[in-house]
Amino acid sequence: MRRFRFITALALTLAGVISLPVLADQNPPSPTPQVSQAQPAQVTPAPEPAVKAAKEVAKEPAKELAKEPVKESEKKPAVAVPPSTLLQLKVGDASLRFGILMQPQADFQQNLAGGYGQNLLIRRARFLIGGQVTKSVFFFFETENSRLGAATTAGVKTTNSGFQTLDATAEWRPLKTFNISGGLIRVPTSRDALESAASEFTLDFNTYAFMATTALGGTGGRDTGVMARGYFLNDRLEYRGALVSGMRENGNRNTFRKVGRLQYNFFDKEVYNYPSYLGSNFGTKKIVAFGAAVDSQVGYSGWTTDLFTDIPTSFGSAIGTATYQNLDGGRRSPTALATQRIVTLDGGVYLKKLKIGPWVRYEQRNFDTLTTRNEKRYIVGLNYYPMGNNFNIKTAVSRLKPATGREMNQVTVQFQVYYY
Repeated sequence: MRRFRFITALALTLAGVISLPVLADQNPPSPTPQVSQAQPAQVTPAPEPAVKAAKEVAKEPAKELAKEPVKESEKKPAVAVPPSTLLQLKVGDASLRFGILMQPQADFQQNLAGGYGQNLLIRRARFLIGGQVTKSVFFFFETENSRLGAATTAGVKTTNSGFQTLDATAEWRPLKTFNISGGLIRVPTSRDALESAASEFTLDFNTYAFMATTALGGTGGRDTGVMARGYFLNDRLEYRGALVSGMRENGNRNTFRKVGRLQYNFFDKEVYNYPSYLGSNFGTKKIVAFGAAVDSQVGYSGWTTDLFTDIPTSFGSAIGTATYQNLDGGRRSPTALATQRIVTLDGGVYLKKLKIGPWVRYEQRNFDTLTTRNEKRYIVGLNYYPMGNNFNIKTAVSRLKPATGREMNQVTVQFQVYYY
């Protein structure tokens, strides 16, 4: 009897030891240790009873898993690992990223005589540099050569426009509720004005996205100044308050242009989008954001409301933007910013299986007194996304209907190569 108990205990002990590596297979495998070639590993076969016991033990976890299968809703999504890149440097907390944006474009624009001007140009050629100096100090620099090779209405071709600084800003983030940036910054007048040209779902920004900034001495929706921003209500409410140079006049006190904006995200959040929001998320996020902005300098005043949606669907996503602007240039800008109301509506869908995105846009501008300048635009487009925003092809057909004069059409085809 004692001999039987001893043999049984020995068999169970051996089974327990042998079962350890079997149970360990339930976890991610560890690196296999290298074995010296001079002394090869000796494999000792396990006794038959011990192997049998080990198999029984190994079956237990499988039985438990079979009883309680993992629900589809509880499965963790695969984490997308960014590809390694030679265009990024990192030392401690400091990092440096490099990028490019290239948008070659073919443009066929009808003129007042009824003919079509045919242009082959580069809509945007950009170099991007961004990163951080410490854990709380970030920076972004971008230079652009715009409309290289385009012809003016007088038939003059521009091939030597040269690169200009488009963005040059640094931001300090001491608190989630208070961050401050300065330099050549984006003026927060609307959602569209704060989106990235590289991720716009439509061919380009709406026609009137930067009207006030251009008329008040800015460039491409930017101006030199400082801006504070922060997040409240569980990061759903974002505020931005900016003081920028705006218009400069000889002999005038030249007070700053003041712009304030609030945005509330009802579903997914968009915290620390720097320096711009994404124009499309290809179904990876559920964004419904409502925003409002006020803008003033000397006699000029303007206010804007907008609603942006980017909703994941079974076929991909549905995207749309509605923007309303009320601008009044006052006595300082009675022509370029005469009292006017602007409505812009656009929407489209992304079909992920086909990798295409049809979209439409409607724009309307009405003046209080200069009614002969009223106009409407109708635009229909189709995008092809073989590689998302890194490489795509966008096409658009638009029709301009002015209050007076000839209606004109425009056809545009644009390639995009982007990496950042």
